[in-house]
Amino acid sequence: MVIYLLLTVVNGAATGSSLNYTLVHLLHLTTKDTHFIVTSVLAMFRGFAGSFGSAIGGGIFQRVLRSSLTRGFTDEGLEGKDELIRKLLGSPRLVLTLGGVERQVAIESYEDGIRYLFVFGGGLALVAMLLQAGAGWSAPNQKKLDDDEEHNGEDAQNGHS
Repeated sequence: MVIYLLLTVVNGAATGSSLNYTLVHLLHLTTKDTHFIVTSVLAMFRGFAGSFGSAIGGGIFQRVLRSSLTRGFTDEGLEGKDELIRKLLGSPRLVLTLGGVERQVAIESYEDGIRYLFVFGGGLALVAMLLQAGAGWSAPNQKKLDDDEEHNGEDAQNGHS
């Protein structure tokens, strides 16, 4: 139990620090006059992340579970278990009522679903990290931007566009 709690704390700290890094990195790469827009967009995406993540993760888990249950029952010579598969997709608690080979197939299928979900989540986190790392490291040159704005202001005053 202590190891589980420790891993939960470490996972939370890592997630929190990566979210804070995203904000700092994004603010570093954008100009000050766009920070209010950038932080609003980032907050919107963070807000949607939970529901999108649940929907995508749930869909992946359901597909893997269905596939694993179908394959497991077929491999064991237990054909015609479509109704049981449908019920198992909706209720993990049903596994407790099963016995023998059916129970073993159900347990292994749920293990496959959870394993695949964690692997997919880790892979997605790695892809996101690589995309963020490839976004750039240098802040915009504020002096050049100020000079460009000043130059554009002079053009507007002189009737140039």
